[in-house]
Amino acid sequence: MARKLTRVGVLGAVSAALMLAMAGPAAAAEVKVNFLDVEHYSDIKDNDGFPRPEVLKDLEAHLVKLAQSHLPGRDVLIEVTDVDLAGFVEPFGRDGRWIRVMRTVTPPALELRYEVREAGKVVRSGSAKLRDLDYQNGLSRYFGTEPLRYEFQMLDRWFDEEFGATPGKSRTK
Repeated sequence: MARKLTRVGVLGAVSAALMLAMAGPAAAAEVKVNFLDVEHYSDIKDNDGFPRPEVLKDLEAHLVKLAQSHLPGRDVLIEVTDVDLAGFVEPFGRDGRWIRVMRTVTPPALELRYEVREAGKVVRSGSAKLRDLDYQNGLSRYFGTEPLRYEFQMLDRWFDEEFGATPGKSRTK
C-alpha cells in the first residue's frame, strides 16, 4: 500500500510540473526587436570592420535582455530605425586595415520606437533618439573588450530613465 501511495505522489508531482511547464510558455512575455531599413543606417556598413549581422545580433540580444528585466511579464516590440556606433572607422597602417577610432565628436546614437503591451492592450508606446555626448567619461559596467560597450551603456541608461532602474542594479551616469 505504501508503494502505491508513493507512486501516486510522484505521478501527481510530475503531472503538476508538466502542467506548469505547459502553462509557462503561454504566459511568457514576448520581446521582439526589428531592425527597419538597415541599408540606410548611419553606421554598420559591411566594409567598416564591424560585421553587420554580428552587431545587429548583439544589439538585439541586449535590447531583449533589458526589456525582460525592466518590463517583466509584458510583451514588448522595439523597432530600431537608425544606428550610429561610437567612433569612426578609419584606415590604419600600411596594410589598410580599418579600425574604429573614438573621439569626443563621434558619440553613439540610436533611434527607436517601442510599444509595451499588457494583456493584449498597449499600455505604453513612444519613440526615442538616443545620443550619449559624454560617452567616454564616467564609469562603465562593461569591459574594454566589449565592442559595443558605449552603445550598451547608452541603452542601459535610457531603459533605467524610461522604465525605472531594475532592483539591485546600480545606476551609472
